[in-house]
Amino acid sequence: MVERIHRGRLDSPLPYGVVSDYDRAEQPLSLPAIELANDHVSATILPTLGGRVWSLTLTDGDKDGDSDGQRDLLHRNPRLRWANFGLTDAWFAGGIEWNLGSTGHTTLSNRPMHAAILDTDLGPVVRLWEWERTRDLVLQVDLWLDGAHLMASTRVTNPDPEPKPLYYWTNIAVPETAGTRVLVPATDAWRTDYSGMLDLVSVPHPDGPIDVSVPTNSRYAADYFFDVAHHRGRLVSAVEPDGRGFAQTSTGALRGRKLFLWGNGPGGQRWQDWLGVPGSRYLEIQAGVCTTQLEHDVLDGHDSLSWTEAFLPLDLDPESVAGDYESASAAVADAVHRDVPPDRLEAQHAQWLAEVADRMPAADEVMHVGSGWGRAELALRGAEDLPGTPFPELDDESQPLRRFAESGDPNALDAIEADRPTLPVISPRWTALLEQHEPNSTGWWLPYALGTGRHLAGDREGARTAYGRSIGATPTAVALRGLALLADDPSERIALHRQALDLAPTERRLTVELLTALRDSGRASEVPGIVAALPLSVRDHGRTQLLLAQALADEDRRDEALVILTDLEVPDLAEGDPSLSDMWLRLCPGEDVPPRLDFRMSSATQP
Repeated sequence: MVERIHRGRLDSPLPYGVVSDYDRAEQPLSLPAIELANDHVSATILPTLGGRVWSLTLTDGDKDGDSDGQRDLLHRNPRLRWANFGLTDAWFAGGIEWNLGSTGHTTLSNRPMHAAILDTDLGPVVRLWEWERTRDLVLQVDLWLDGAHLMASTRVTNPDPEPKPLYYWTNIAVPETAGTRVLVPATDAWRTDYSGMLDLVSVPHPDGPIDVSVPTNSRYAADYFFDVAHHRGRLVSAVEPDGRGFAQTSTGALRGRKLFLWGNGPGGQRWQDWLGVPGSRYLEIQAGVCTTQLEHDVLDGHDSLSWTEAFLPLDLDPESVAGDYESASAAVADAVHRDVPPDRLEAQHAQWLAEVADRMPAADEVMHVGSGWGRAELALRGAEDLPGTPFPELDDESQPLRRFAESGDPNALDAIEADRPTLPVISPRWTALLEQHEPNSTGWWLPYALGTGRHLAGDREGARTAYGRSIGATPTAVALRGLALLADDPSERIALHRQALDLAPTERRLTVELLTALRDSGRASEVPGIVAALPLSVRDHGRTQLLLAQALADEDRRDEALVILTDLEVPDLAEGDPSLSDMWLRLCPGEDVPPRLDFRMSSATQP
């Protein structure tokens, strides 16, 4: 476990960019969706948002207790709300998501997936696929229905000869009530609770009498990674006192099972309201390739790993899930294994792998397209499509890089616009191609991309030289920002940030970096004047206003800072960020933090 924990953590989401320009406005939104349905269950899939299963509804249930005879098996969020929980910032709660990449919610959360509907012996299969660029791995998820079960057969493929770190977790949000119980046939779990510790604890009583199998009993947010590594037919479930609920089980490649709970403290409750609507409550049950989400496995070169999951409704005798944890978990396991016997699930996976997984979607079966980066990456390698996952040529930001890879002509990169540039490609393969053609390049983007790659690799002088070449060809905000981040002298850094912001005055993240640099260098007195001169959309953003309030507090202008804090919302507040509560306690020591400002998630930050 220690070896896996020290392996593969990403230092940057590049070549993906941070997605943070969202707000909390309420307005109708239409999204493409694909529906899988039979007489028992229906699933709604959102191909533009990472292939998220937005809802899974049981349609043949008993009408008693159901207003329309239907039952939502997943947490169907009443609002599509973003917050800074993902590797690239924006993430939203609800449904089932497919997390490939590294610790944290996937870079694909808010990006389109390729999608097709295949006619197979398993029935209609919705195929989702994309090239995940932080790892250069291909993700394929095939969804189909088997009675009242939603099935997901997944394959992760390494197209290259070198081994790569592998991180994957299926994240499932389910409704939470005061009596919801999470049952797993396990007696121990690894626990993290936002304090930085990983502890092996007993379940369901890790700290005395409190039973954490009922998540609302816990005060603080926590992850419980159950010790089920040696189980066959591994499962995780969430069950209500009436015996109804939801379960997930899988073939052997998904070794980990997890519970994430928000807790009943003010921070967890505030986050639940923030991510949905007040009173809407959920918890997460998950399954992954390692025991915990701090670990990365290894996927060998030119290899793949695959598995099949079953998502199913539960309807048990209420007494069987009301007893002690061990017997209640055993009752759930018996019900799941009767419904989805491990041998049958393995046979279904083998059938999918043999008959369906490699089948290429026909043109008329494709329902949606993702990005063109898969085709650009294949062009870089001089490779053909991988079985089952065709990557088309698309007229998107990948096109100049695809043409460069195909032709070797750096002039192809001149099509990249300086005001909204394609983010740098940073993998060793792209870097080698860029360096090969660096002497023949007269444009700004190629040296900018090389500068970014060297910057990430710790080659500060090489990065400075490349950024300077880029600015010499065409001054751009992104290259000036790169130089600013490399500057050792605070005054030089601030001056470079100002130059970058002059070229991109509406780029909010440059503003955030400039204001932060001013505060960090003891020049908080300059912040109010800069904020007053910003474009309205940047000036009024909650993050800008938080930085302004902090600067005012630095200058002992308490009353002015408190006015800002009174009605402040920061849309891109990060998971576990106590900035708002810290600010209140700084301005009003000894007073209780107002609930609307209290996002504290652990015992280390909560009273």
